[in-house]
Amino acid sequence: MYVVAVFVLGLGPIVLVFAVLFAMAVLYVVALMTPGGSPMTATTGGRALWAGAVLILGVIGWVAGASALGKLGLSTTDQLWWSVLSAVPFALAAALCAGGWTSLVSLLLTAALILVGCS
Repeated sequence: MYVVAVFVLGLGPIVLVFAVLFAMAVLYVVALMTPGGSPMTATTGGRALWAGAVLILGVIGWVAGASALGKLGLSTTDQLWWSVLSAVPFALAAALCAGGWTSLVSLLLTAALILVGCS
């Protein structure tokens, strides 16, 4: 049904909007369940900001990681391996928004991954 909606009916942008809204809702619930995880997750507006930041930074990291894997010639056909690699950018984005030492470690890990991917 998804394939028909996107490719046959040309509803790709509408499906993308619903996917972004769903992702924001899931991340908002995560922020709601972890109010002490970040300075931003303590308030309603902060949770929405945190969810948006993690989504945007995670997608940027995911695209960059997929590009780096492609340039390195690594194939990720195994579904479990692909799922793990897809979760890493979002975890780094959430850690970056946590503040304190966690943000510093996340920033260093992200920089290391970028350097490894570029070389």
